[in-house]
Amino acid sequence: MKKLYAFLTSLPFMSFIFLALAFSMAIATFVESSYGTPTARALVYNTHWFEALWGLFAFNLLNNIFRYRFFTSRRFTLGLFHVSFLVMILGGGITRYFSFEGMMHIRENESANYILSSEDYFYAGFGDQEKDKVVRFSEITPKQYKAKFDVNGLKVKVKSTGFIENAERKAIPAEKGDPVIDFVFATPGGQGMQSYMFRMGDVLNHPGFTAGFNVPEEKLINFFLRDGQLYLTSFASLEETTMASQETVAFNPGDTIPVKPMFLYGFGDYRFLVRNYYPSATFTAVKSQGETNEDAVFIEISDGIKKQTVPVFGHSGMAPDTVRVPLGDGTLKLAYGAMPRIVPFSIYLKDFQMERYPGSESPSSYASEVVLQDQAKGITENIRIFMNNTLTHRGYKFFQSSYDMDEKGTILSVNYDFLGTWVSYLGYFLLFIGIVTSLINKNSYFQFLAQKLKNSTVKSLLLLATLGSLAFGASAQSGVGAGIPDIDDEVVQEFSELWVQGVDGRIEPISTLTSEIVRKVSRKSSLYGLSPDEVVLSMMTHPEIWRSMPFVRVSDKVLAAQLGAVDNKYVSIESLFDEQGNYRILEPVRAAYAKAPAFRNRIEKEYLYLDERVNIAFMVFQGSMFNLFPREHTEDPWYAPGAVAAEYTDGDSIFIKSGFQLFLQSIVDNNSADAVQILQALENFQTKYGGDLIPGETKRNIEILYNDVNPFKRIFPYYLMFGFLLLFVLLVNIFRQKPLPRVIKYSFASVIVLLFLVHTAGLVLRWYISGHAPWSNGFESVVYVAWAAMLAGIIFGRKYPLVIGTAAFLSGIALFVAHLSWMNPEVTPLVPVLKSYWLTIHVAIITASYGFLGLSTFLGVLTMILFVMRNNRNAERVSGFIEQLTTINEMSATVGLYALTFGTFLGGVWANESWGRYWGWDPKETWALITVVVYSFIVHMRLIPPLKGVFNYNFASILGFASVLMTYFGVNYYLSGLHSYGKGVADGVNPAVPISFAVLAGLIIWAYIKDSNFEKAKSQKE
Repeated sequence: MKKLYAFLTSLPFMSFIFLALAFSMAIATFVESSYGTPTARALVYNTHWFEALWGLFAFNLLNNIFRYRFFTSRRFTLGLFHVSFLVMILGGGITRYFSFEGMMHIRENESANYILSSEDYFYAGFGDQEKDKVVRFSEITPKQYKAKFDVNGLKVKVKSTGFIENAERKAIPAEKGDPVIDFVFATPGGQGMQSYMFRMGDVLNHPGFTAGFNVPEEKLINFFLRDGQLYLTSFASLEETTMASQETVAFNPGDTIPVKPMFLYGFGDYRFLVRNYYPSATFTAVKSQGETNEDAVFIEISDGIKKQTVPVFGHSGMAPDTVRVPLGDGTLKLAYGAMPRIVPFSIYLKDFQMERYPGSESPSSYASEVVLQDQAKGITENIRIFMNNTLTHRGYKFFQSSYDMDEKGTILSVNYDFLGTWVSYLGYFLLFIGIVTSLINKNSYFQFLAQKLKNSTVKSLLLLATLGSLAFGASAQSGVGAGIPDIDDEVVQEFSELWVQGVDGRIEPISTLTSEIVRKVSRKSSLYGLSPDEVVLSMMTHPEIWRSMPFVRVSDKVLAAQLGAVDNKYVSIESLFDEQGNYRILEPVRAAYAKAPAFRNRIEKEYLYLDERVNIAFMVFQGSMFNLFPREHTEDPWYAPGAVAAEYTDGDSIFIKSGFQLFLQSIVDNNSADAVQILQALENFQTKYGGDLIPGETKRNIEILYNDVNPFKRIFPYYLMFGFLLLFVLLVNIFRQKPLPRVIKYSFASVIVLLFLVHTAGLVLRWYISGHAPWSNGFESVVYVAWAAMLAGIIFGRKYPLVIGTAAFLSGIALFVAHLSWMNPEVTPLVPVLKSYWLTIHVAIITASYGFLGLSTFLGVLTMILFVMRNNRNAERVSGFIEQLTTINEMSATVGLYALTFGTFLGGVWANESWGRYWGWDPKETWALITVVVYSFIVHMRLIPPLKGVFNYNFASILGFASVLMTYFGVNYYLSGLHSYGKGVADGVNPAVPISFAVLAGLIIWAYIKDSNFEKAKSQKE
């Protein structure tokens, strides 16, 4: 027993738990992406073995807290840090076993006093025998339920044997069945025809369209039987159309109409038909090709002699329908779905309110005006629930989650977890205190590393820089753009300063939109030596020239070759149409749209991207891309040039209709004075009618300056250049014995700091322009990670130039990645859920941690290079560098781990305040936790004898960064989850990635061989 206890509480076993947790959670995220959340929960997250892993982790941690005396005065801060994890595990356990979640759906002018559970249940009942169970059905985990019932003395077994996700009901004629109508309908703005199976008493409720089959309350369309014949009556005037001859017959409201299968009926923009009518039928389930919002569980019922299989339809989060199966002298009731749970009060919805960004369909915010009604406590209170503003009552917490498509109903997520939440929050607080105090505690390991650096006998090498400039502008295609007429600079300047309303409703200088257009269409920042403003103006004034010029990017090389793209990258608009004017890629585009997004291959996706770029180009040619004219009602979208503006007087209306065309004609006629005058008139128009929406002059000038300077793209070549040169010089200088002049060192450091200040200023400008923290999408967060990496380099590299060089090179690579074609640099409004100060803090800390962990990785790579360079002549000098860089590596990884850990759990606070749960095993948060576990293992390797050592640590610091890359890029671009707002358009893996990994693997193997030989030779000498 003692041996077992010693094994379970040992540090090697702790390392095994770390790896087992990381591996199991990683597998679960891929299972979830392929098979859905219920499968991941059934196979991993909600299993007893996964709970046992966390239990063993807590047991091991608790024992080691006492074994290593973490509560002595010297180690108290470290003890506090580790105890916080025990508190968080306790809070998670309370949440898991004693709390519940659900959804409350309320329509306007109605109240609700129950929630539907977030857990799925399967229920079976026969008489007074009832058995329900929490289930997590999926197509690979269908056997989740079994029960036995006593039916007339026979033991009847009920068990689930199969499951179909996105199931479709299929009626089958049967002798002992019910009348069934196979019904198909289409609504305005709907996605094609939709199917519905009517049984007696069923009702179809759709906004603007209701239908019922033998129901007491009359609907818009009413089906009924008379002498075995199916009839309908309607409260609207109907037209009946013969599908074959297209002959139409009109019916008045209230007419009794004999239903004819496959005849089309319609009123207004609604259409429906009865595909088939079955006088007696039962249902089975088949797999649908699309989303049906209905699943099917196949239930086998056996009494030992006979078996029958019954499909039970339902869906997660929805109230179940009850299936009744005759059994013996009674009825077996079966149901699958969410369990209704009564709450001791009710909520009445007075009004659901949607706010949109001006001129856009994108929601800015949505809210529910409700009345809390609690008769037992005598409470009637008006409350407004909106994103990040909750209602808490009797331990229940209500969050604004979603809404009905007709905006007449609200969906509130509900959480009942007061104790679990606050215990977890206490753990987060202890974590924060433990991190801060451990960093400053003079007896902590972090301070030990700092002191080790301070006492290092290795002299800091001075820096050398070859100052110069690199031209990193976009290259023009040689000889192609020579015939483009010039446009007067003053006209271009005036045009760039106009306000325009983007498709997302944001009011921005037109220079911002032109930059986005050029990048979207060509994946370049400029074309043929022209600025984006010049390109767009030229496209509008000389469309015939631009139609023949290859500037539309085709990213896929195979498709580019098929289309005869110039340089295998660019096609012209003209080349995409044949001599008869037919669009050459029309059929492939249609075929791609006909497929569900998940089933489109790379070529089909590229066809859609190409089609989008072509459409944007045509919108630019026509000027319809530019909403330049404000409306009298500020919530309405601005007018584009040429629009018919009936709300304005004749003069203003004519100006909207023709003014911009006159401006373009003035450019064609080389009449710059008239063109400038029209632009000034347009600016006056915008000021007159859009004054309340238009940002100030200062903000416009700053945004235009930001667009012109493009700071992040401008500095990344210099980050790369100075970082590479610094590392190269320092590595070469290892073989020299003389220090470099002090002036060169400080000159080089000054340039690096200057680049960092420009980087910082760019972030500040983007924050000011967008109105929110600049880390809300993929582009912004990569830029921020680069900034954090450089900050880490400056902090740890004050005396160690290799660190500064590594950080500069890393930041340059990150900014280079940010400007790849699949990153989106657009400044856009925030979706409602992102409007939270908790998000700002969470993302700032967690992305900053990536900078520190990235620096740790690059220092590991640099150390591997030093292992390769070490020989008998420079052994002492290089070994000193290796020790120094490894110490800085450990410090950077420790700070990164602290920030990542705290940032991850701050994300739980944000999620709880926004969605009502502080942990939901979403792939993004799960991979963040995996990364925490991975780096916890790395920083503890020094305590495990077989794993400690300089080479092992540096190797692990390189390998561990793969988890960071997966957390940041992999989840965002290749897995599903809630964090879709940070996505880009990456498709597949760039060939440079496996090549880089292969080179890195070769370097590590080479370093291992060299280090092993060096240590072997060293031991032989000793």
